[in-house]
Amino acid sequence: MLSRTASLALLVILSTFAPAHVRAQTPASSKLTPHQIIRRAVDLQIASNTQMPALRFTFTKTTPRGVFVKDVIQTSGGEVSRLISINGKPLSPARNAEEQQRLTALLSSPEDQTRHRQHQITDQNRVNHLIQQFPNALTFTPTGTEPGPYGPMLGFSFVPNPHYLPPDIEATILTAITGTVWVDQSTGHFIKFNAHLIHSVHVGWGIVATFQKGGSVTLANQNIGHNEWPITHMKLDVDGSALIFKPIHIHITQDQSDFHFLPPGTTWQHAVAMLTSGRFSPQQQAVTTTATKSSHRCELPPPISPRGMRVLR
Repeated sequence: MLSRTASLALLVILSTFAPAHVRAQTPASSKLTPHQIIRRAVDLQIASNTQMPALRFTFTKTTPRGVFVKDVIQTSGGEVSRLISINGKPLSPARNAEEQQRLTALLSSPEDQTRHRQHQITDQNRVNHLIQQFPNALTFTPTGTEPGPYGPMLGFSFVPNPHYLPPDIEATILTAITGTVWVDQSTGHFIKFNAHLIHSVHVGWGIVATFQKGGSVTLANQNIGHNEWPITHMKLDVDGSALIFKPIHIHITQDQSDFHFLPPGTTWQHAVAMLTSGRFSPQQQAVTTTATKSSHRCELPPPISPRGMRVLR
């Protein structure tokens, strides 16, 4: 998981790419101005952020410390995950037992999952607030149409709007980013987003954090089926400092792949059961770190009683 400092960097730089799940068709993009196209895409994002379909997928994080792969299940009660490999190697028996015990212990401490879910909600609310700023904080210029994975994409370059006044500390970083964004012409969803800092940003006069010039981010959304559009790729390179003296060095790549839809009634307790049983494990299917072009559905295991779970020792 990212530190709170890394989360802040992601929230303020990457806010336009929260998962999108809106089904409604949108008006023809050719009839809209660049500002209207971006505003429409933002509205799609905000309207969809309260939805969280039950999904199982593989999460791969690459950092200077190594490559970590997790089996993740997303539910309305929050995400539950299990580490399955480090640097391309399966976990040792001892480390695997630790993961098993951690998950089964979660069933007897539901307050931990509640806190985890509340943190997700809090961060999502912050993202929604920043998404609302995006169309006004930046000035967009069309760069043309190019082929995309689902049809034509509309490209836009963007620079800071000199007349924008940030309403709060986090929005300050929007005054220092420039880059390019691509929008799917037929659905209005964001497809790709590349941005970098054109000058250093001091959040809270540098007391909260400072992000150095040159920091960059690359993001990609993908339609995984059933018109669900999660982030499938993110690369973040940011340097700076937090609380004046603490260095910040965030250099990570994250990929989500091998998506499988679960029944709508899947709970986080069901997720624990699936992850501890090894059922439908991506590790057993030799998944790759590239997002699959198709999605799948899998069955939900029979409901279990948390007290009936056996802790492996």
